[in-house]
Amino acid sequence: MHSSIGIMDIGSNSIRLVIYEITDTGAFRIVREYKESARLSAKVGPDGRIEREAVLGITPLLRQFVSICEQNKVSRLRAGATAAIRNAVNSEEVVAWIAEETGLQVEVLSGEEEGNAGFLGVVNTMNVRDGMIIDIGGGSTEVTLFRERKRLGTFSFPFGAVNMNLHFGQENNDGIWDTPQIAKLEKYVQSALAEHPWITSNPGLPFIGLGGTMRTLAKISQRTRDYSLQVAHHYEMAADEVDRMFAHLPRLSNGQRKKIAGLSKDRADIIIPGLIILQTIFRAAKGASFLISGAGLRDGLFHELVRPDNPVLPDPLESSLRNVLEFGVPAAPAHLDRVLNYTLRLYGLLTGEVSLQDERVIRTAAMLYKAGTVLSYYHYTQHSVYWIMRAGLGGLSHREIVLAAIAADYHPKNRTERLLHAHKDILQPMDMQKVHRIGSLLQLGIALDRSETGLVDNLVPSFDNGSLHLRLHSREEPILELKAMENTAKDVQKAWDIILSWSVILSSNA
Repeated sequence: MHSSIGIMDIGSNSIRLVIYEITDTGAFRIVREYKESARLSAKVGPDGRIEREAVLGITPLLRQFVSICEQNKVSRLRAGATAAIRNAVNSEEVVAWIAEETGLQVEVLSGEEEGNAGFLGVVNTMNVRDGMIIDIGGGSTEVTLFRERKRLGTFSFPFGAVNMNLHFGQENNDGIWDTPQIAKLEKYVQSALAEHPWITSNPGLPFIGLGGTMRTLAKISQRTRDYSLQVAHHYEMAADEVDRMFAHLPRLSNGQRKKIAGLSKDRADIIIPGLIILQTIFRAAKGASFLISGAGLRDGLFHELVRPDNPVLPDPLESSLRNVLEFGVPAAPAHLDRVLNYTLRLYGLLTGEVSLQDERVIRTAAMLYKAGTVLSYYHYTQHSVYWIMRAGLGGLSHREIVLAAIAADYHPKNRTERLLHAHKDILQPMDMQKVHRIGSLLQLGIALDRSETGLVDNLVPSFDNGSLHLRLHSREEPILELKAMENTAKDVQKAWDIILSWSVILSSNA
């Protein structure tokens, strides 16, 4: 059976609702998402209060979100409020007003809780063991240090893109920030950092960015580079690229920034204080590079709700693959396991070892090579390419995603070469050989179970002096398997520069 879970994020800049579908076994996927700009942090008065009039401005949206949850039969709804309401001197009153107007029970997250939720969103979707997470919201910035996938420290600073724009951006001429203005905000952030030396005493870590500021910078970067994989999650940016944005964007007017590809019009003003906050903390912490996480607070709140005792997933990639497979991919798990086992065994035999990166690529390609049958059985591997590249798989870099997708649709005479060329901006020089080697062995692994019945009881491979021989133990004559092996043999021999042969031992004759 499936059920629905709603996560509502009442943030300082925007309000979002995400609805998850979850199975009894714990597989999940997002089926609805809604977002509206609210800029609550801009509605905090000089006395630190959020007045009832401001709350009434968002209650129609909250009521509609509640109605959407009811229509989608949401069994559990968790609504979390962050910095704007948390830091308001009358936060309890605000929560009571929301409950009175909407019936919604809002949970005001502490800075620590917000940082922990963001951390869960990252470690449950990225193959990163050590890093510094920075979540720049509208009214706060959470910085979290983690090592070996364990959170070591979090602090929530009471400054974000919206409230810092109000404090430091009002002197601007049409949104243009001059050097003294930038320096004022930098000094403000540096002063706050001085009280938390753990942030600046862990140099050389990747900075993993959450929130609108980082996603916007990633979109600008991808449009500028004409990047071939339009996916934000796990997108990488070098420090010097952000340096160039920092030097350029503040000097533009709001009107000029609105014309930049990848920069939404409603973020043209607040992108600058967000960028200054990011750059100031990154330089002080001596960060190494930037990674963008498409998962964060809402994902973390979800994991806390459904796995309260152990919200950290042991393997982000394994969880992602399970989520895809359990929601309708018409492929028998036993068949996919056999294909994976054959491919890994043969790859290890021919290379001497299977690196962790190669194992992730092979696992993804083997598990999802039939994912495209959800759309259509005919030409399904071509559909699988799109699925793998766009499914938002956790635990893979962009390079690994592209390698897995091309290997899953291995056709060396046409499509493979076109895909390699299309994604040459992501791949490395030796990846052409890697794709041909993994792709050809994957096709051989698929051929060994072409009937998807496990007819081949046992595979005994041997490799000697450039010759690979496969001894197939089978319950009966594996007609479909042998034909498929003949069709892929030339590709394997060419990719690996080997001689491939096989023999069959029927179980009845063993």
